[in-house]
Amino acid sequence: MSMQALNQLVARSIIDPSIVQNFAEGSISEVLRELDFTSELRERLAKLSADTWAEFAVLAYRIVKSVEQIPSPIELPSPAEGLITEESQIGKEQVA
Repeated sequence: MSMQALNQLVARSIIDPSIVQNFAEGSISEVLRELDFTSELRERLAKLSADTWAEFAVLAYRIVKSVEQIPSPIELPSPAEGLITEESQIGKEQVA
């Protein structure tokens, strides 16, 4: 969700000059409150030090990417799981 909020921020900055103006004035935290960032992430982004809006956007992307959880692929059990491995049971019929 954070990456989507960052995308909204960058896209909005293209059409709304007040975003870049707030960044230049050092009040980007006001804009960040309007978006769907966690409070911890909002604080980290507000503390970023960048000379230009483009640099801020790149640094923000790196931070958001590092904290955003990547959905893990579906984990299927091994076909060998659940089979009996005891010495006394080897050779007897097993159903998987």
